[in-house]
Amino acid sequence: MKKGLLSIIVCLALCCNAFSQELRCHVNIQYNDIANADKDLYNTLRSSIEDFMNSQTWTTHSFEEQEKIEVKLTLRITSQSSKNFAGTLQVQSSRPVYNSTYTTTLFNHVDDKISFQYEENEPIEFSENAFMSNLSSVLAYYAYIVIGLDYDSFSQNGGMEFFQKAQNVVTMAQANDESGWSSSSRDDKTRYWFIENLLNSSYSAFHSAMYKYHRLGLDIMYDKPEEGRKAVYSAVQELEKVFKQKPGSYLLTAFFYAKKDEIVQMYSEGNPDEKNRMTTLAKKLNPANVNDYDKINSTK
Repeated sequence: MKKGLLSIIVCLALCCNAFSQELRCHVNIQYNDIANADKDLYNTLRSSIEDFMNSQTWTTHSFEEQEKIEVKLTLRITSQSSKNFAGTLQVQSSRPVYNSTYTTTLFNHVDDKISFQYEENEPIEFSENAFMSNLSSVLAYYAYIVIGLDYDSFSQNGGMEFFQKAQNVVTMAQANDESGWSSSSRDDKTRYWFIENLLNSSYSAFHSAMYKYHRLGLDIMYDKPEEGRKAVYSAVQELEKVFKQKPGSYLLTAFFYAKKDEIVQMYSEGNPDEKNRMTTLAKKLNPANVNDYDKINSTK
């Protein structure tokens, strides 16, 4: 009897571990724009979002504690009327680099079309098969995005399963006439167009770039810096294919917004040829930050 009970307990423990949570999400809520803000309400909202992101099971894969994906959400509330809220959401995610204490930013994005309803202490609920609320849909969408980008950084096209889940969230949310989900806007920074671009085969080189940059480049940088920089350059070259398809693609903006400073630091330590090639390529693909890339050659 005792052995049977012990077996049941062990099986339950293994099942729990097999579907452990994937995210380590920290939430910051800014409400300075709200007169006479109810601090308790916003503290409860922050806790509710953190609990939702960290307790939800987003994949069927097992994550060790040290493997959890670091996520930071900064929700700035710009207006509130009763239980209706609007504002912006900054989503940042990162992952560790192999054989080092360094963490690299994978995603740093601001969504300026956030609106939702929330009542203090109400649970945030989500279903893959039905729209539950705009808040849970927005959070689930970005959970799948950051997980997909993390998987992309470890294996070729590794994040596709999760990008498809994010697209499913978009499909479910579109019927509810909330901002950010519609295909009518041509702004590819919106939730609809960003996931459409991530799944569009015309921009498949973005996923190759993510894999080459991180797994073949950064992850060997500690032991083989020259080989690592060569792989990173090859990854950025992949992005030329996206540039040729759409020079102003938000995929390029998102990549360089996360990686610009890292590229400058990395290639400031390279030889003259490496510096010149990366400076020329980065300026071409990310012209908004040409002055930053000049710093590569200014370092002796």
